[in-house]
Order: sequence, then C-alpha cells, then structure tokens
Amino acid sequence: MNRNRQRLIEALVFFGQTVKYPSKMMIYKLLAEVDFRHFKATGVPVTHLQYEAWKRGPVPSELHREISAPKEDIVLPVDMASALSIEKVDCGTADDGSKKIMFLFHPKRKANLKVFSPRQQEILRQVVEIYKTATPTEASRASHEPGTPWAETVGRHRREGDIIDYLDFIEKSTPVSKEEAREMIDELRAFDKNYGE
Repeated sequence: MNRNRQRLIEALVFFGQTVKYPSKMMIYKLLAEVDFRHFKATGVPVTHLQYEAWKRGPVPSELHREISAPKEDIVLPVDMASALSIEKVDCGTADDGSKKIMFLFHPKRKANLKVFSPRQQEILRQVVEIYKTATPTEASRASHEPGTPWAETVGRHRREGDIIDYLDFIEKSTPVSKEEAREMIDELRAFDKNYGE
C-alpha cells in the first residue's frame, strides 16, 4: 500500500474517532481542509486526493467513486474495510419527499498517526478541533465561505463540478512557487505509480 493510501485510511480512522458526526459529507470536508491547509503551508497536499467543486462543497471525486455503490449505498474496499465500518442512518424525509440518509464512518481500531509528519499531525488536530462538534451541514457551509478553494473555483469558472486545482492556491506565504509545487506533486505521483505497493 502506498504512503498516500495509508495516510488517507488513517485520516478516515482519525476523523471517525474524533468528530461527533463522522458522516461521508463531513469526512469529505475534513479531508479537503487538511489537504488544502497542508498545501498552503508546504506546497504538497497530505493525501494527494483530487477535489471537485460540487454543490455541497469539495468532494474527493476518485474516493467518492471508489466507495459509492448503487441505490445510495457505500461499499468500502478491503483495505478500508479492515479499518472502518459504515453505518447507514435514516434521517427522515427531505423537502422534496426523498429519503435523507447519512453514512457514518466508525473506526474498528485506533488511528496510526505515525504515517503522518509532525506538521501533518498538527494540521489534522487543528482541523478536528475546529469541526469536532460541527454538523455536516455546518461544515458544508464553511466550505462555501469566500476565499475557500471551493468558492474560488466556482467563482472563477461560474459553475460547479470543476476540479479544484491546488496550484491556484499558492500564496506569497507558501514557501514554494507554483512551478516547484507542480514538480514536487508530479515527482510524488510518479514515485507512487512506480514504487507504491
């Protein structure tokens, strides 16, 4: 299993054990928050997930496709299922008459934070501290605030569904340039492709 996959699974376990509402929507928002915060600090995301600007906020599209099953269900791949279980919760009826369902991620074990650098661990803890008792709806609203990667992407392209490009969020305070960040990301992807297990 490559390092990015390990960090993704451990982040899911960590969020599942530390936030009050570890729903699919909340997990997506927390992953995005961690990745974008770490990218702004270092020029490299933690999980290397790619996010799209969907209606309710940033969504790690590849992960979403991987775990989504027909009939509004979730099926975890073997490597995730050994660390997490999913609880399907009926949340009543929406205004349009459809059923509201929430999927909660429950850890089967304690998160192994040793797969993260000290800076990554600190960012994970900061994000959890912010969202520890927030509802998924509150987290979704926060992801739409002006200046967030979701809001900037939707504002720039005037539509939802576009890929949120990390490189658009290089700031003067980010210690690397866009070119350096692009090169690091490309090198890490090539390494994982060639040497990841």
